Amino acid sequence: MINREKEDNFLLFFLSKFKETSLLNKFLAFTKKISWKSLKTSGVLLLTLVLLGTGIFYLATTTPAVAIIVNGNNLGFAPNLNEAQTIIQDVLSKQGETVGRVAKTSDNIEYDKVRIKKEIYANNKVSPEVLFNSIKPYIEGVGINVNDKFVVVLGSQEEADSVLAKYIEHFTKPSEKNIVSSAEFKENISKISVQVNPNEVKTIDQAFEILLKGDVVESIYTVEPNDSFWLIARKNNMLTEDVIAGNPGFTENTIIQPGQKIKLVKVQPYLTVISKGTKIVNEVIPFDVVTKVDSKLAAGKSVVQQAGKDGEKIVTYNYVEENGKTITKEVVKEEIVVEPVKQIIAKGPNPAPVYVGTSRGSGSISGMIWPLSGPITSYYGYRWGGFHTGIDIDGVTGQPYVAAASGKVVFAGWNGGYGYSILIDHGNGVVTRYAHSSKLNVKAGQNVEKGQTIGLVGSTGRSTGSHLHFEVIINGSTVNPLNYL
Repeated sequence: MINREKEDNFLLFFLSKFKETSLLNKFLAFTKKISWKSLKTSGVLLLTLVLLGTGIFYLATTTPAVAIIVNGNNLGFAPNLNEAQTIIQDVLSKQGETVGRVAKTSDNIEYDKVRIKKEIYANNKVSPEVLFNSIKPYIEGVGINVNDKFVVVLGSQEEADSVLAKYIEHFTKPSEKNIVSSAEFKENISKISVQVNPNEVKTIDQAFEILLKGDVVESIYTVEPNDSFWLIARKNNMLTEDVIAGNPGFTENTIIQPGQKIKLVKVQPYLTVISKGTKIVNEVIPFDVVTKVDSKLAAGKSVVQQAGKDGEKIVTYNYVEENGKTITKEVVKEEIVVEPVKQIIAKGPNPAPVYVGTSRGSGSISGMIWPLSGPITSYYGYRWGGFHTGIDIDGVTGQPYVAAASGKVVFAGWNGGYGYSILIDHGNGVVTRYAHSSKLNVKAGQNVEKGQTIGLVGSTGRSTGSHLHFEVIINGSTVNPLNYL
């Protein structure tokens, strides 16, 4: 390659000098003095003319170029070094445009100055597309590691900090009525410098969605005696359909045996925000219902003498939350804004008992717990033109619910508009009802403990959607369950 370049330089120098008028004139004068009869002279002149013609032909049919060599492979030619370097820079810019930066590469890129035939140059001009696919780019970014697990890469330290701050704000939602005193991650988080392909670098919004979506975690569960899919779901804070879905071929009717191993597949958040603070919220005070016997009314008939009206209170409480879910709550102040108005109902004498064989007594009971965790979708009392004898707690079909207190099951089965329902006698004249179930896990005559799973949420009977209808019955008459929970 070096010898060819020296030859090119020599020929270029020779021809340039040859073109100078004075030199050409001297050459013509010289030829007049030459004795053409001398064979030696004629041979030297002929050789000179041949070399001159060859040089002229060579320069006319070739062109200078720069070969672009990547990792030892010649990928094509550029007209000059500056153009070759510009093409490489454009390719790296194109590769990094997804993150708005010029990419870098660890590939070995060389530039070799050559002179080649014009035809070869024309057929082997460097292609930016070929270079784009041949050069391996990288971007210097910042990776977020959670408990030593690589999760996502961002373009800079500032972007990594921004996405973590956005994640915290998403769950804490600070405002004038939610003063967040502290917020930190439960997991061990580290941010490290990394070199990755530009396509692996995420924007702040993309990284936020990845963190929010969470990670799929798979574990193995060993079936215990008396286990069911619903009990397993309850133990592991899952839905029954998710337990079944994690085991291909299983249905809700699949029989599982003690000692059998099944898969539990659930989505677990990458990050857990533990926040502490003080909230000020407006809460509804459900109105109470008072029933009076009116002998002027027929048995079983009732009349509303005074309409009930919910009250309102402002509650201030300190809290500890994990990803927006309250873990502990301590009320520090309550201010009643609107007093509730009792609903007074006059009813005829001799009401029919709720269920034959239930106990009678003072109606006193303490320590009753919520049978299901969820928002109330319908309160006790006159609602939407009718009297609602309990509260409706929102739930998902198949979700387990529990006994509000210990007692004896006096009824478990189909009961008209209640659908599949359960009555539990807790003694002292206190009975609870659980209605619209999709499945019952207890039978009449069975003793149950407080907190024991007794059935699954459903929408059987007269129901518009999946929920648990819960009643508290004192000596045959329904009362507001919220006064006992």
